[in-house]
Formats: sequence, structure tokens, C-alpha cells
Amino acid sequence: MRRQSMKKKTLSKVVAGALVGIMSMSMLAGCGGSDSSSTSSANSGGSSTSASTSAGSSTSASNSSGGDSAAAGDITIAMLPKFKGENYFDACRGGAEEAAEELGIELLYDGPSQDQATNQKQVDILEGWIAQGVDAIVVSPNDPTAIAPTLQKAQDAGIKVLTFDADAQADSRDLFVNQISADAAAKGLLDAAATDLKEKGYGPDKPANIALVSSTGTDANQNAWTEAIKGLLETDEYSFMVIQNEDTDIYYPGTDETQVNSEAATLIGRMGEGEDQIQCAIALSSMATPALGAQYQSASSKPDASKITLTGLATPNALKTYIKDESNPLNIGVLWNCADLGYLAIQSAYQMVTGDITSDSTSINAGRLGEKAIENKECILGDALVFDASNVDEFDY
Repeated sequence: MRRQSMKKKTLSKVVAGALVGIMSMSMLAGCGGSDSSSTSSANSGGSSTSASTSAGSSTSASNSSGGDSAAAGDITIAMLPKFKGENYFDACRGGAEEAAEELGIELLYDGPSQDQATNQKQVDILEGWIAQGVDAIVVSPNDPTAIAPTLQKAQDAGIKVLTFDADAQADSRDLFVNQISADAAAKGLLDAAATDLKEKGYGPDKPANIALVSSTGTDANQNAWTEAIKGLLETDEYSFMVIQNEDTDIYYPGTDETQVNSEAATLIGRMGEGEDQIQCAIALSSMATPALGAQYQSASSKPDASKITLTGLATPNALKTYIKDESNPLNIGVLWNCADLGYLAIQSAYQMVTGDITSDSTSINAGRLGEKAIENKECILGDALVFDASNVDEFDY
């Protein structure tokens, strides 16, 4: 029955494609015969990776998710990051492309630029994919609430909707592929900060003021991590670390690189010893963490590196220069395997399309990642990865 359904869906796509082609030819004729060409991925503004077998060939290779290659060749999955052109999402894309090639499906990938990472830009791309009739959409929302109506529109059109990296409203997606739980992310970040602070003499007898650097203030994951951090700061283990004033010591610079660097520089200027100074800055985004390292490096008047701590979430490659620079106080980074996150997201989307898993499933056999648990429509990749000068060279993303 699954194969029959897919054949019907494929036929619908062919008919729809033919109609679009006829309409396009009419439009071109009306425009005076201007010279232009397009593909389905260009229409949506995205790039396409296709691993389908050619029409005249056959293959007996099977994959761990159990889908057959003939059916897989009819499946198109579209992936939408918060923004493009940044190493974090580039690494996610690499894992997604690996899964697409392994499964023999077509992958569309598109997103707004970093300086235009808005909900509306994401919605514009989504609308194109909905009209195109893709089988599944995998999205990292910039605004979990504002994007919900468009995701629900996709669901109403029969498209499987998954979120990854950051969640949307639960009723607007079929599954959330989460890189890490909020508690695990918070603990990883605070452990990294506490380790470095204690080496620099801070502790119960010498408290440290900390600041957080988030992004837009609407990011579901970063808000959850912030709340989890605040909860852990009330426990004995981390009570020597204090956010003195949430209004001034939690930053929301957005996703524009210039603004992120500007606010990182402002924060560096507030750091140093003393009750009115910040001793530790923890960044919650992959743009903000390297910005802290870069702004310290370029500051004309630097606080004493032996008295302050910088850390946060980013890829090892983004932080390697600062971590290996003994004069820079950014000594430790925290993340997860981004390629694995992209791989798990596409595996999950594929298996939702084929019916191998549903929103009610309790686990997924995720290819090379093995079995992953699903609970309350959420699949978690794993624990935090902490890296420093001793192991940062071991990672290539």
C-alpha cells in the first residue's frame, strides 16, 4: 500500500509539473520571449542534491531504514536552516547530504542569509516548497510561533514536517530532532565555565559574575537553555556563578554578524575583576562564541585573560584559533556533532515519509547512528561535547 501511495503521489507531481511547465511557457510568451531557464530547486531558491538511481538501472542495495530504492527515488526532502553561510549549518548540511546519498533521495537545501534571518524569509522559502509538493520539510525556525501557521499549511498539504536544531510549536510539526536536551546543554556550558573559573581562583569564597549571549530572543532552544542555566545556578554546585542583572547581563544581538560582534565587543569591555565587572561570558549561539574570542583578540584595551573566562557553543573549527592561543581566555568550547544532527534529521524525515516511523514511535533505527529513542514526538541526538586545546584538533567541522 505504501508503494501504491507513493506512485499516486509521484503521478500527482508529474501532472503538477506539467501544468507548471505549460503556465511558464505562456508567461514567457507574454513577456516577449525573454531568455530564462529554471529548475524546481531554483524556483524555491535552494540547491538540490539528488542521489536517485538512473531510470534504466537497478540496484539491490538496501539501507538500514528499510525503504526500497525505487520508492526512495520518488522522495524529495527539503531542509531549511535558520540561515546559510555559517559553519554550524554547513556541517549540518554535510550530514544531511550524506543521509540523502545513502537513502537515494533528492535533498533541497535553502535558507536566508545571516543578515536576513527572519521568519518571513523562511516562510517565503517554505511556501515555494509547499507549492512544489515536497514529501517532507525539515526546518530550524527563527521564530517558533510565527512560523507555525506555515508549517501547519504544509501538514494540511500532506507534507511531513520536522524541526531540527530549534523547535516550533508542537502542533505544527510531526517530530523534533533535537541535538541535546536543555538540561544537558546547560550543564555542559556551566561545567565548561566552572572548570575554567575554578582554575583562575573563583569559587564559593570568590563568586564570579556571568553574562549570557543569546541571539534573537525568540529562539526556542536558546530560551530553554537560558532557563535551564538559571535553574542550575541556584544549585550548590554552581551557586558561586551569578547573573547580577538579567536586563543588562543577558544579550540578544540577533543574527546579524556586525551586531553580534558589536555587542560581543561591548561585553568584553565590561569584563575584569571587581563586583561591578563580568568575570565570565557564556555564548549560546555558534555566531556569538567565536565573536567573543575575536573581539577579545582585537580589543585595544584587554581585560586580564587570567581573570576572566569566555566559552560557549560553536564548532571546534570556529574556535580552534582562540582555544590554541594561550593569551586568549576562550579556552573551552561546547557543542555536539553537527553532521550527525543533519544526518539524523534526514533519516527521520525519510522514515516518516515511508511510514517506518510515526509521531507515536518510541525509537528509530537511524542508519550509522544506531537506535535513537523518541519520546513525546522528540528524538534527541545525544550529550554535549566539550573540547579544549587537548582535543580540538581531533574534530574537522
